Amino acid sequence: MSQSPALTPSTRPRRIVRILRACLPVLMLVIVAGIWQRERLWVWYCAERLERAADDRRSEWADKLADAGEPAVPTLLVLLRHDNPGVCTSSKTALAKMVESWPKDDERRTAFARNFVEEEPRFSTPGRSAALDLLPLVLSTNDRNIALQAKKMVASAAKSESVEVRIQAIAAALRPEVDCLEEIAPLLQDPDVEVRRVAVLALGPVRDGSQPAVNDDGLLRCLHDSDSEVRRLAEMGLRSRGRSPRDIRLGRRYAAPEPAERQKLLIDLAYEEELDVSVWLERLTTDADPAVRAGAARLAAERKTNLGGRLEQMGRSDPDATVRQIAEYYRRKMLTSR
Repeated sequence: MSQSPALTPSTRPRRIVRILRACLPVLMLVIVAGIWQRERLWVWYCAERLERAADDRRSEWADKLADAGEPAVPTLLVLLRHDNPGVCTSSKTALAKMVESWPKDDERRTAFARNFVEEEPRFSTPGRSAALDLLPLVLSTNDRNIALQAKKMVASAAKSESVEVRIQAIAAALRPEVDCLEEIAPLLQDPDVEVRRVAVLALGPVRDGSQPAVNDDGLLRCLHDSDSEVRRLAEMGLRSRGRSPRDIRLGRRYAAPEPAERQKLLIDLAYEEELDVSVWLERLTTDADPAVRAGAARLAAERKTNLGGRLEQMGRSDPDATVRQIAEYYRRKMLTSR
């Protein structure tokens, strides 16, 4: 059997050279890839260290990520998905430091804002809290589409399980660039008293030339809140809208949750000789309580208001048979007394 010839001293170096030549392109690719990915690897390393760091050491890694510049933006936004508030706060700090270092008209600001609103739906609760703090930077781009996305963000934050985030949503809704107070109107009935206080303070006054996000009835209901501060702020809001003490006194009765209290409004209106009671009575004819509707129909006839058409409608379609009879009776009485 023939055997392969052994490598001689002269052939061994040649084979090594051939091997090196064959491997050289691969080695070069590895080296180039390492250089090209160096920034990404550094960002990934800093982010990993930030996540694992103790609370008093996170700022160091946040600063390193901020110094890494624009390549760190996607990673920092991903960190806002973290459930650890400390990680989210550090990420927010790094993003703010980075973006604020860019000129106002820098395209990187717009790119950051677009990435931000795209990633925001995936943020955790503490991440959304941090994101609301970053909203002024996001809105500084003056991009209309970004502002529209910011409104959706505020609407989502207003429904958060976090009291802090709901309060932040109220502050964000007040920003002129966002201007979505209607999204926070349900927070007037929030289970947390601090949220209700901030909400009524934000929604009570009306800016010049603008329509209120909450009508007077919404504030009148707040006059019956279990918290005295909410009640006080609601009354302040009504006064800022030009409502008189009499308007507020009658409105408090009208918005009372107890039917018996709303019936007392009928007594108050009966003694209001100088007031056009038609507006109040028309609203009371739609009250949830049949006794209040019936009383409103009677008083409408006694005060000879212009609510004959409304009484005719009640006589045909009121859900309560007794109220229908009463409304029809007083409608005919109004006709015969003319």
